[in-house]
Amino acid sequence: MRVRHPSGRGGRLWLAERLGLARRAADLLTQKERVLLREQRRLVVLHRRTQKAWEETYRDAQTWIARATALNGRRVVALSGHTEHATANLVWRNSMGAYYPAEASCSLPDRTPPGDLTGTSATAEATNAHRYALEAAVQHAATHRALTEVERELTATRRRLRMLERHWTPALTGALHDLDVQLEEREREDIMHTRWSQPDQVL
Repeated sequence: MRVRHPSGRGGRLWLAERLGLARRAADLLTQKERVLLREQRRLVVLHRRTQKAWEETYRDAQTWIARATALNGRRVVALSGHTEHATANLVWRNSMGAYYPAEASCSLPDRTPPGDLTGTSATAEATNAHRYALEAAVQHAATHRALTEVERELTATRRRLRMLERHWTPALTGALHDLDVQLEEREREDIMHTRWSQPDQVL
């Protein structure tokens, strides 16, 4: 990678400043990577936990709705449902450039809908099971989104860090070294020229 820069002492200052900026940027990106990596590990554990909870509550809901349907019939089960909608509530967080849901909750309708036609406790159990499954689904969806966003930012951070460490920093270091060599050679030439221009100077 070739770095175009001003010549002379001004060019050396230009390169030194940018090399310092690149190294500080690499340090900041390394710190950011550590923070995001810790958050990723935490979210991976939480993701597994919420996925397991959602799968278990979903199976439980399926079991109870099958029992309620067998005992009361599809029509009674359908009429006992709610017309109101549940609402997912998310609290978003911005951490190290990653914007993701940090908290999630679910607002559900009242447990007993108007005109409840349930003939057995199976439908009530099915209702409760579906409420738990929905709450678990919201939690898992939020955790999945959080993990996705953190991993995306972690990947981008690592890409930028690799670019600095493998390309920009070596290129700037090499350009600074080459310029230093040129400046030293020019300085030696100037000294020799000055000495040769003075006949009485002993070399």
